[in-house]
Amino acid sequence: MPDLTPSPTVKQDPPLPSIAPPDRPTPRRIALWYGSGATAWIVLTEGVLADIVAPIPGLVRGLVLVAVSALLLTVLLRRTCVGSRLSSIEALAQRLRSISDQASQAIYVKDSQGRYLLFNRAAEQMLDRHACEVIGQDDHALFPETEAANLIESDRKLMAERRIETIDRTLTTRSGVRTFSVTKAPLLDTANRVVGLIGVSRDITDLLTASDALRRSEARYRSMFENMLSGFITHEVIYENGRPVDFRYLFTNPSFERHTGLKDVRGKLASEVFPTLKGADSEIYHLSLRVAETGRAEKCEGYFAPLDMWFVATIFMTEDGLLAVIFDNVTERKSAEQKIEHLAYHDSLTGLPNRLLAEDRMTLAAAHAQRDRTMAALLFLDLDSFKGINDSLGHACGDDLIRAVAERLRGCVRETDTISRHGGDEFLIVLTGPRTSDAISTTAHKILAGIAQPFEIQGQPLLTTASIGIAVYPDDGTDFATLLKKADTAMYHAKEEGRNTYRFFDQRMNIGVAEQLRLRNGLHQALDNGEFELHFQPQIDLATDRVIGAEALIRWNHPDLGRVPPDRFIPVAEESGLIVPIGDWVLREACRRAAAWQSQGLAGVTVAVNLSALQFKRGNLKQTIVNALTEFGLDPACLELELTESILIKDVEEVLATVFQLKALGLKLAIDDFGTGYSSLSYLKRFKVDKLKIDKSFIRDLATDPDDAAIIRTIIQMARNLNLRTIAEGVENQEMLDLLRLFACDEIQGYLIARPMPADEFVAFVRAYSPAPTDSAGEQSAAVPILVR
Repeated sequence: MPDLTPSPTVKQDPPLPSIAPPDRPTPRRIALWYGSGATAWIVLTEGVLADIVAPIPGLVRGLVLVAVSALLLTVLLRRTCVGSRLSSIEALAQRLRSISDQASQAIYVKDSQGRYLLFNRAAEQMLDRHACEVIGQDDHALFPETEAANLIESDRKLMAERRIETIDRTLTTRSGVRTFSVTKAPLLDTANRVVGLIGVSRDITDLLTASDALRRSEARYRSMFENMLSGFITHEVIYENGRPVDFRYLFTNPSFERHTGLKDVRGKLASEVFPTLKGADSEIYHLSLRVAETGRAEKCEGYFAPLDMWFVATIFMTEDGLLAVIFDNVTERKSAEQKIEHLAYHDSLTGLPNRLLAEDRMTLAAAHAQRDRTMAALLFLDLDSFKGINDSLGHACGDDLIRAVAERLRGCVRETDTISRHGGDEFLIVLTGPRTSDAISTTAHKILAGIAQPFEIQGQPLLTTASIGIAVYPDDGTDFATLLKKADTAMYHAKEEGRNTYRFFDQRMNIGVAEQLRLRNGLHQALDNGEFELHFQPQIDLATDRVIGAEALIRWNHPDLGRVPPDRFIPVAEESGLIVPIGDWVLREACRRAAAWQSQGLAGVTVAVNLSALQFKRGNLKQTIVNALTEFGLDPACLELELTESILIKDVEEVLATVFQLKALGLKLAIDDFGTGYSSLSYLKRFKVDKLKIDKSFIRDLATDPDDAAIIRTIIQMARNLNLRTIAEGVENQEMLDLLRLFACDEIQGYLIARPMPADEFVAFVRAYSPAPTDSAGEQSAAVPILVR
């Protein structure tokens, strides 16, 4: 950059200003003054004072006359000279005043004692002081003590040394601290004596501030330019026949070398540094030509092959006709973006396309099918029993199996088809251009056969199978979401039909799916809308023929579907997790009804409530029960909880702890559907249950199937040996009842006694069929024969 420092110049002080007196005293005037004084003395001594001076000798009077005359002459001469000097400097100040008031700079005149004789309007404005406050005063009238003393001393030296001085001085004024540029010079009279000084001053505070800001700005921009992370280049544009053809490097900043690795390019042509620059694929070169030709700035992002570099650049013309380029090397960022883009559209475990890319490929396959009048198919594949492999052998082994399945799938389809990992153990396969359903079936068979072959995972063979659901474009849908939903539905039907198979979507499959969705949505609102109610099925003690309890059974009154059977909505509630809040409501409502029965005189009647496995896992079961018992004041002995065998055999220790807590409350526990599950004798001993409920599947054929009869007899005998009570559910005729009496079953419930009924009807039922009380203590009347009617 050019050196802008001004060259030093030699200053020579101008001659000091002198003051010519306006009226110089002459000898004639002095003689006249002297003669007048002498004459006055003679008149006085010879006339008025004659009598007083008569005794004095004449010689003495003459000597006195001479002395007085000399004294008078001395006084006259001295006063004339001093007055001449004072009047001359004052006259100068007076002459300058009218002129200086027109000046834009402050002008002032001081006498030799430092007192102001002139203070022009510009000085008044600059120091915010009126001249009348300053004239006749020294610098103490304008500045603080220390600053005033320094100024007075400086002026004294300047006058003593008879020199002209220009200096920048910072002073404290009424307006604050200001900086002034001051030029001062002594004033001389005709006798070459210093009689004062004159000064010219201007306030340069704002100028210095602006200059300092400019210097800081220049330094900042210079530092920014040299330390900026972006590369910067200026080129001379080389023209041929009035058109730009090449560029010569004039300047590069340090970041240019860091980004490009190039050194010593200044003065070289771009085509020399990069011989292949003018190729058709050099985007930045052609863009630079356009900017040089049009003068319009351009911004671009691209790849520069000679340096194997991705860049972002801004190209523009400077005011002096140079081409400037600011650029960044974004190769690392571009590489990261490509990796991120790959991760966004590919599965990190297998490297296969993910769902987003599968959707895009399915859209393309559908477009090809429409154009070529063929089909496209979406296959939804789910590995069978993968969870067991993952849980038993570990996630690392499961991941290896997923990768091996992905690799095997690649060998089962064409290159034009797409394999995608949907998540977990699920895969999507997009088939492009099959002409018939048989072609799709052939591919599905090939996939199933390939998956069924043993896998070698971590040194051990693993076997697995797959279930596949198939949706076909355009028959089953024209968009990806619809095809995916239907392929998923078909896959679940394949699992229900034995697994290791495939199923095409059929419209009838949708009926069940739509109903499940409708039920699930309805269940979310049912509790808030009060659509649930409890019905109660009486339980009879066969020894006394009394109603000793009732099983609480939930009913759903759907506003549109009407009464929805439990076997339709309970599985949906289990699957969606809504069974937990629904189960909590059942417990609370059952306790409320049982407490009401006690207050209505039905003492000793218990209520049995079924529990879901999810209530053990996700609900705060104990607290829910305690809250319900406390809220309604129900004796815990009047509440019986029915548990399925599946609850007891999973997470045994955790369930066992919960069961012990419930038993400690005084509740009764029953095993529901006994005989249909594991029927393990060990958990009967460990869990301290009170009752076994024989499943109705055994009761149904009790009178006709000897095996069922033998099973029931065995269960009852085993329970009696373990001091457990038994209850048979689903008793529908007298023959069943007679056999259960014969086998010594303790309790029954079923349609033979009564169907489930609302709470109010249950109270009426119990009152109608309970034995009447006796008159004497300890006696009971015969039970009402409610079993044979």
